[in-house]
Amino acid sequence: MSDLIKDVQKQEINSGYIHLYDLEYAPGSFAHFHAGVDENSDDIEFRNSEGNILTYVAIPIEMEGIEVSSDGSYARPEISVANLGSIFSNEIGGLGFEELIGKRLTRRTTLEKYLVGGTGDSGSGNAPVEFPKATYIIDRIKSKTAIVVTFELAAPFDLAGITLPRRVIIGGACPFKYRGASSAVQTQDKIGGCTWDQKLIATDVDKIFMNKFDEYIVPASIFSGMSVFSGTSTEGAYYITNETQVQVTKTSSSNQTVTAYWQALSATSTSPNDASASWRRVRVYSNYSSSTTYYSYKDSRYSNYILSSGKLWQVNKFTQTGGSHDTIKEGIYWTEGDICGKKIKSCSLRFNAREHSSVTGGIDTTEANIALPFGGFPGARQRR
Repeated sequence: MSDLIKDVQKQEINSGYIHLYDLEYAPGSFAHFHAGVDENSDDIEFRNSEGNILTYVAIPIEMEGIEVSSDGSYARPEISVANLGSIFSNEIGGLGFEELIGKRLTRRTTLEKYLVGGTGDSGSGNAPVEFPKATYIIDRIKSKTAIVVTFELAAPFDLAGITLPRRVIIGGACPFKYRGASSAVQTQDKIGGCTWDQKLIATDVDKIFMNKFDEYIVPASIFSGMSVFSGTSTEGAYYITNETQVQVTKTSSSNQTVTAYWQALSATSTSPNDASASWRRVRVYSNYSSSTTYYSYKDSRYSNYILSSGKLWQVNKFTQTGGSHDTIKEGIYWTEGDICGKKIKSCSLRFNAREHSSVTGGIDTTEANIALPFGGFPGARQRR
């Protein structure tokens, strides 16, 4: 930093300013951009705080409205990105512009000579020479045309809805972070009061998985060799039907016949459907295999679930072809499969779930209807 101070205090700066942008489009996944150096649109390299090299892709990008004031409202800068070609889209893993809302953008500023290979390069393993970073949250899309899309940014502490002490109570909704206080979380890292833990109920269902739509996710082995439903159902039994859904790969999409999975909540001759009180839709998971193809669908509820190292994952944006899977981690290719619906009902469905009396891995259809302790799961461990 001292070198920068010396540079900017000179009567003439002999190295141009460079603005670099780090976009965290998924947890732990970053895209790096710059607006070009003079008329040069080549990629450039700059180091992170650990001294490792990052490659910044040149793309038409402009940021304006950055200012600091001691009074009044906080500045809300705007960043405009060319909406032409596929460079930007490819760098963010094919995400849509709307999916960038809420993502973190960091603007870095340095002088050209401090880039990797420049005369002032700090060298491998050394922190780079740069001005203080400015971090923002993408708050909304201000405008979008065939040529350019403009995002409005906000300071991380200046977003609507953020309050102190950061706990807004809404009827029927759970205010706690899912598994935020479970036994799997270190004491110093515990957040909120949700003590849910998959190992909490070892005497009942070994694993209770659910998605954000409050649908149980059960082992695919339950449905092995099963025929399409016909006739009359038996309460608690599992059945399948066929549906048509749009399957998505990295290059195309097509209509495909898929299996839909159901559990009968009562005996009925009515075909399984979401509007019937006699049926409950469930999803299935299988143990992970690197040679198996896992499918993604336009309606994400149908995308395949897998169990890997005891954790449930779901295919995210694109079908994962057997033998060439992308690394299993939170991002555009995979996403965590066991998600809380954030409603009191979601908590109740997990809390009341019991092992099926005759189906291995199945969930009992009859909810125990045990009243949740006040506040949901904070006291559930003692009451279960």
